[in-house]
Amino acid sequence: MATQTVRDLEAKSDAAWKNLKAQLAGLEPYLERADAPGEWTAREVLSHLMFGDSWKPAALLGSFAERELPTIDIQAGDNFLTAARRRMTLAQFVAALEAQRREAFEYLRTLSDADLGRKARIPLFKSFMGTDEIPLPMFVGAMYDFHMNDVAGQIAKVRKAVGLPAV
Repeated sequence: MATQTVRDLEAKSDAAWKNLKAQLAGLEPYLERADAPGEWTAREVLSHLMFGDSWKPAALLGSFAERELPTIDIQAGDNFLTAARRRMTLAQFVAALEAQRREAFEYLRTLSDADLGRKARIPLFKSFMGTDEIPLPMFVGAMYDFHMNDVAGQIAKVRKAVGLPAV
């Protein structure tokens, strides 16, 4: 049974996911469009949200530790756009992102409150969190609430640029 912390994280993730899916409605013909010259296209933004092809949420979350913290090097400016992702439909992006999110929360629901205290060193987070020692709930909140809502905001700009109504 999930702890209250995990239930709270999942509720925030559900809200962020709902927000992103609403922004994606009707966007299929505009995956190659950006909100301005030099900005990422909707496809690149969605690919970025998926991380690299080898990224497995449960494995990453399972690597967090009590001591001898692993270092997780997140490349904020990488869109991870591969040849396969250049051919993905919007429905395929949505399915892949949902599968990753589901995998993360299936894993998190197995953890105790004590397990949730495990940490990893994430150098990228030091600049905006003040520390690079990040506990699981902080990381999950950053990825599945803040980051997902940020991407939804980027997609909203593309919607506006292509003339789709605001959501």
